[in-house]
Amino acid sequence: MLSLFHDHFTDLYNLPTDQQPSSAARMRKFVETHTHTKLTPLMREALDSPLTDEELHTAIKLTPTGKTPGPDGLSLRYYKTFLPNLTPTWLQAFNTLAQRPHALPPQTLSATVTLIPKPNKDHDLCANYRPISLLNQDLKLFAKALALRMARYIPRLVHPDQTGFIPGREARDNTVRALNLMHVAAESRSVPSLLLSTDAEKAFDRVSWPYLFCTLQQMGFGSSMLAWIGSLYANPTARINLNGTLTPPFRIRNGTRQGCPLSPLLFALSIEPFLQAVRTDPSIHGFEVADHRHKVAAYADDLLFFIRQPLISLPALTSLLREFGTISNYKINMAKSE
Repeated sequence: MLSLFHDHFTDLYNLPTDQQPSSAARMRKFVETHTHTKLTPLMREALDSPLTDEELHTAIKLTPTGKTPGPDGLSLRYYKTFLPNLTPTWLQAFNTLAQRPHALPPQTLSATVTLIPKPNKDHDLCANYRPISLLNQDLKLFAKALALRMARYIPRLVHPDQTGFIPGREARDNTVRALNLMHVAAESRSVPSLLLSTDAEKAFDRVSWPYLFCTLQQMGFGSSMLAWIGSLYANPTARINLNGTLTPPFRIRNGTRQGCPLSPLLFALSIEPFLQAVRTDPSIHGFEVADHRHKVAAYADDLLFFIRQPLISLPALTSLLREFGTISNYKINMAKSE
């Protein structure tokens, strides 16, 4: 069993990548074409400013105690107890990463992956477990500080259609919109319409890092923030905890780690160019209400498409999904989409 889970997740976190220059150029073109909002110079400067002790204190204050520690065994209570002594060293270390993003030692980037069984699934299959990365608390606090800083500006970069993990937005906003559009469709039955709900396969775990950082650069993130985020993805490793027994470690080369405070925001940014491509594709026909065109509602990776003229729109959407998957590793499970 250990070897089965080890091999499954090693494959999942080491997806094959196309190293051809033409593939990189295609990725850059897609991101450049479909990134319509960027940080202002003042926003970029604020994001790149050195981390402060106040930000670290806020991060630790907003992180609940009682969580399972990472591989080093140090709990959040330890860090809260010794916070005054640790803060100066932390600030120096974290701010140094803005110039030296590969400076974190390997043990800091290691994780223990706990597997959560998916309900109503065949638990004899490795794919039917959700991996949760138990990260070291100092790394999580660093990521939390970055997430709190980024959260102030992310609504500018992500369209209101996306409500997952975006401050000030709620899932019910899209629920109400979907119900209203269903009513609109029922009143205009002369135009063929459908709602398509898609299921993404391991969406967070599959994110391509070259694609992610290309997107962040195109959105205007500066050198320090890119280096800080890059330090979290500089050769991380993980071990699977299966009934108290650990597998050998394996490297991770793709994905935003579920369990990292920064992961939801990074995922929302990574999928935004695709959602923008859907919004602007003239071959994908959405619902038009009061001079506003509705094509998609998103809650993180859960996507609901509002489709008119499906004989034209569905092939265009399928082609766009295929193109996006090629550059980002995003993959739709067609059997579970409806």
